[in-house]
Amino acid sequence: MKSNIPTNRGSLLLWVLIIIVALLVLSYYGFSLRNLVNAPVTQDNFTYVATSTVSVWDKYLERPASYLWNDVFINLIWDPAIYNLTQMKNDQPTNIASSSPQIPQPGPLVN
Repeated sequence: MKSNIPTNRGSLLLWVLIIIVALLVLSYYGFSLRNLVNAPVTQDNFTYVATSTVSVWDKYLERPASYLWNDVFINLIWDPAIYNLTQMKNDQPTNIASSSPQIPQPGPLVN
């Protein structure tokens, strides 16, 4: 079954249209987003979620994420890529070319 919703082109326009329609429907039924956002219960919920998120980041995620970013991505991927791209730009041999195994050239065929 093929969907009529576009996947690439016009999807931003589609989302804007959906949001406008949703706001019109909420307005029709008397919902005030301002009152909802400014309500003490909503503010308390946002504060709880923000505090919990920061706490989880500080206690559990910061060290592994920092390790993955600094020691894996930067040292093993980013720095070698920038070095090799600079070498290519300057028409110099790269680490890739110098560390790859060389295939021996075939000798002449003897009949």
